[in-house]
Amino acid sequence: MRRIAILLGAAMVCLAVPPGAPATEPASQPATQPAAPYPRIAMFWSLADSLDPPLEKPDNYARHAVIVEDLYDLGFRWTWHRFHAMVETLKPESLPNGRQSLAEIRRRNPAAIILLEVFFFEEHAKGYPEDHPWWLRDRQGKRVRFWPGTWRCDLTRADYIGHVARRIEAVHQAAGGQAGIFLDNLRFDASSKASWTALLQEVRKRCGDEMPILVNAGWDSDDLEWVAPLVNGIQYEDAVNRSGKKDPEAFYARIAKFDRLCRKPRCGVNEVYGRRDDATARTRELLRTLVYTDLAYLYADSTQGHKHAWYDLWSVRLGSPAGEPPAPKPATLARREFEHGTVLWLPGDAKSPAVVALDGPRVDAVSGKTLREVTLAPGSGAILLAAPTTVPAAGKNP
Repeated sequence: MRRIAILLGAAMVCLAVPPGAPATEPASQPATQPAAPYPRIAMFWSLADSLDPPLEKPDNYARHAVIVEDLYDLGFRWTWHRFHAMVETLKPESLPNGRQSLAEIRRRNPAAIILLEVFFFEEHAKGYPEDHPWWLRDRQGKRVRFWPGTWRCDLTRADYIGHVARRIEAVHQAAGGQAGIFLDNLRFDASSKASWTALLQEVRKRCGDEMPILVNAGWDSDDLEWVAPLVNGIQYEDAVNRSGKKDPEAFYARIAKFDRLCRKPRCGVNEVYGRRDDATARTRELLRTLVYTDLAYLYADSTQGHKHAWYDLWSVRLGSPAGEPPAPKPATLARREFEHGTVLWLPGDAKSPAVVALDGPRVDAVSGKTLREVTLAPGSGAILLAAPTTVPAAGKNP
C-alpha cells in the first residue's frame, strides 16, 4: 500500500530525452522475456538508498527485478484536467521521455519487470469532483476516507470499472510494451471480488494476455485462487508477520501455490518490514523466499514509502533455479539447487541441528568461508555458492 501522496504540481525527476532526440522504439515484454537471476529484489516507488557510492537513477532501478513506480516519476504525464483522475489520455509530448526512461532501465536489466501504478480502489481527494458518483459513500452520503488525502471509490459501478480500464489501456499504449500495471489494495468480500474480476477481465480484453499485472493482497495470504490466473503476480505486504505469523512454513506453501497459478512472466513479491539492523529477520525471510518460492523479495522499513537499503546478500549470484521449489514440511530441512549455488533452510520446529554434506566446496555467502559441510541450528539456513565465486566482503550488511 503506497503511503506517499503524489503532488501532481511538483516538479518530477525523470530520465529525460535530450532535446530533439527521437522516441525510443517500443520494446515488447512477452512471457518469454529473459528470466531474472536469483535473488530477485523488488522495489515499490523508492530506490535503494544506502549504496556507496550512490548509483545514477537508471542504474539503481536496474538493480531490481520487479519495479513498481508512478508513471510521473518516469516522465509520463496525464492530459491536464482540473480533476486529474477524470482523464483517459496521456500527453503525447510526454511519451518520448517516459519510453526513454523505461528503455534505459531495460537496457541495463533486460529481465526487469516494470509496473506502473493506476488507482482503482481509491483516488486522491481532488481526483474527481466532490459530488461525483464514483466516490464510495456511507449511509449519510459522505465520502469514505481511505488514507489521509485519499477517498475510496465505488467499485460496483460498471462505468467506473470501464473508466479505470481505459486509463490502464492508455498507460499500456503509452509504455509501448515496456511496462505492465500495478493495482493496489485488493479486497476479498463477494462484491469486491466481482468488481476486481470485471476490471481485470476488461483490462485483459483491452491490453492482451502478455501485459504484466501485479496486485497487492496486503496482509492476506489465503483465498487468492480467484485472482491469481488473471494476473502475473501478487504482492504480500508483510503478510508473513500477519497472516503467516503462526505457521510461516504454511504461509510459504500458500504463496508458492498461488504464484504457480499466475501468468508468465511472473512478478510476485514477498515484502517484509523490519528494522535495518535486524539481519536475522531479513536473512531468514530471504532464505525462505528463495528455498520455498519463485517470488521476488523486498525487506523494507515500512509501508511508509517502502524505503529500503541494499544488502550484500542481495548481490550474490545464484543464477536460475535448477528445479521447482520444495514443498515446506514441518521440522524438515529444505534444500534448493541453483545454477551457481545451494540454498538451505531448517525450520524452527526441527528437534535438532542438521549436518549437511555438500557435493563439493562451497562458499558461505555471509562468512566467505569455503565449506564442505554445514551445520544448521533450527530456524537457520545458508546460501552456499559454488566455488570459486566472488562474494561480498564478510560482515557487511548480510
